[in-house]
Amino acid sequence: MLVLLVTGVPAAGKSTVAHKLSDWGHTSISLDDDNSTCSWPHPAGPLDTQPGRRNNSSSPPPLQRTWNPDRLDDVISTARHDGVQTLWLCGKATNASELRNRFDACLLLEIDQTTMRRRLTDVEQSGVCRANDSLATAMASYQAFVATWRRLGAVPVDGTQDPDQVCQDLLMAAAFAALGRHR
Repeated sequence: MLVLLVTGVPAAGKSTVAHKLSDWGHTSISLDDDNSTCSWPHPAGPLDTQPGRRNNSSSPPPLQRTWNPDRLDDVISTARHDGVQTLWLCGKATNASELRNRFDACLLLEIDQTTMRRRLTDVEQSGVCRANDSLATAMASYQAFVATWRRLGAVPVDGTQDPDQVCQDLLMAAAFAALGRHR
């Protein structure tokens, strides 16, 4: 089984890609939407659910999500057991680079800061909750995030394109990853 991570800065299109790939018949999971995989470190201990979805929290939401390694392993193991050929895992977490050995390839949805700012602002104005993705935090962490994933060898994919084209490019990158694995 080929296990692919699709990551990117906030508003790069990770969840959109996960849903579109799923609509096209691929096995894809938006890890950022999976509360059993995600947690948000908080001074009082990890939150069970996404900030902004808790009704009993009076403190501001923490700004960085992490993935539970055991839960991630369970997701991968279940897909393998179910005979999945290619598993697309889409999302962003502060510990994702530490978990990269679980993935056959990492694909980086690249968008520029102007696009990120526009997309985050559009989302904020529409009233959709983007917990973790405050504009100031996203802008401040942009350079380091992109530089880290480039240094780690993530395959860049232009995330500014139409989502259908982004998915086509991801499928092409996956085909190359599969070829490289069989050499």
